[in-house]
Amino acid sequence: MDLFQGLTGPFAGMGSQGLFLVSSTLILLIIVFFLYKTYRASMSVEAKLAEFSSLSQSSFGRKLRLIEVNADEYKLNKKVLGPLARIIDEYCVLTTDTKGVITFANDSFLTLGGFQFRDLVGQHESMHHPVDHPELEAHFMRSDQARRGVWNGEVCCRSKNGDLYWVNMFLFPLSYITDEDDGYIYFGTDITQIKAQNSELIQAVRDKEQKINQVESMLLHSEKMASLGTISAGIAHEINSPIAFVSANLRRCEQYLDGLASVIQGLRRRIDPQRFEQFLQTEKSLTLNVRSLEMVLQDHPALMRETAEGIERIKKIIRDLKHFSYNKQEDFAPVDVARCVNVALSLAGHELRNRVGVRLDIDTDLPRVNGSESQLSQVFMNLLVNAAQAIEGRGEIVIDAGADEHWYRISVSDNGSGIAEEQLAQIFEPFFTTKPIGKGTGLGLSISQDIILRHGGTLTVESTPGQGTRFDIRLPLAQQGQAHAA
Repeated sequence: MDLFQGLTGPFAGMGSQGLFLVSSTLILLIIVFFLYKTYRASMSVEAKLAEFSSLSQSSFGRKLRLIEVNADEYKLNKKVLGPLARIIDEYCVLTTDTKGVITFANDSFLTLGGFQFRDLVGQHESMHHPVDHPELEAHFMRSDQARRGVWNGEVCCRSKNGDLYWVNMFLFPLSYITDEDDGYIYFGTDITQIKAQNSELIQAVRDKEQKINQVESMLLHSEKMASLGTISAGIAHEINSPIAFVSANLRRCEQYLDGLASVIQGLRRRIDPQRFEQFLQTEKSLTLNVRSLEMVLQDHPALMRETAEGIERIKKIIRDLKHFSYNKQEDFAPVDVARCVNVALSLAGHELRNRVGVRLDIDTDLPRVNGSESQLSQVFMNLLVNAAQAIEGRGEIVIDAGADEHWYRISVSDNGSGIAEEQLAQIFEPFFTTKPIGKGTGLGLSISQDIILRHGGTLTVESTPGQGTRFDIRLPLAQQGQAHAA
């Protein structure tokens, strides 16, 4: 039976001989195509090998290049070409002579660094060293590390465009695998991304450790403050009684001295000045004359007054310590904050005097808060005193308040000297003060914040040096449930 019988389409009108000619032509064209492709591949191989030979005289390098080029051009399976082909296919490979001059680099290594053959072959391996990073010197490429045998480590190199990249390298002498050349061979894998991820993880761990250290410091500080509260209570109790004695005795001494001063002044009026001078000199233990006696009589009231002020300051410190260490629970009741502000204004009047004006913007219909009237009055008094002392010359303090369905908000702001940014984080710490020695104990704001926290609220501050300071207080309203000091 004719094999071409029954054909349709464009071949239907051809005979058997015509179809045979067409088929032969197609087969011939396919053969020509493959021959041409093989020729082009052969020419490409020759060109690449010629380029390499012009750059390197290493016979082992030429062998590696021959394997790589043929495998790539003819699509050969490198796994069947032996161990050298597999190394070239799977790793970044570089060879050097005994002096560290590069004799071969495979396509993977060239691609990783963005180089061409002519950029590397014939150059010393030190061209990869990122010399501007001396801290990485231990990771520079050094082929002489293989003099004692196989070496493995992380190598840091610089790419053609200046970026750093990392390779986990194995390095050993060429004598382990060939007798053709003396030198060394590197092969390894790109770990740049892994190093970057590790760096991020290390930084995250460091940040976490820093935060843990901060928390530990805060816990230690809290323990110290708790101990300080206990110590403060004991100190205040122990000092309070003797200070009371000293204060009472000082007032009595002042009365005695005033009486003696009156007697001496009366004697001076009744005795001749010359006889009075002789009277003073009869007592050898006294080194007084009329002039020095006059100075004593004039100076002793000021000395007593300054001593009394010092005693009052000590008593104030004791009161502050007692408030600071106070930890007794008490039930709170609905409180009118506006009344607390008025009480504080009365108590702080000596600081305001006539130089600091106070502008109130508080609606009398605002809801009440749960709390202690005496404690909240103390908070506002501390804020008013601080604001007044921050104002040099004349100035103004503004107190405004408002409320929503959950919170009562009130602020105390002044146009004083303000607080430096680096000190804002410390102003609520016990005994920290920006005032000169003798002007403050550093407990007022710490006590105020403690009171507000016991009321379930917050006390925050904003300040701009040279423009003033603003303290904002937020307190829960009475209808939010009864609160009590913790």
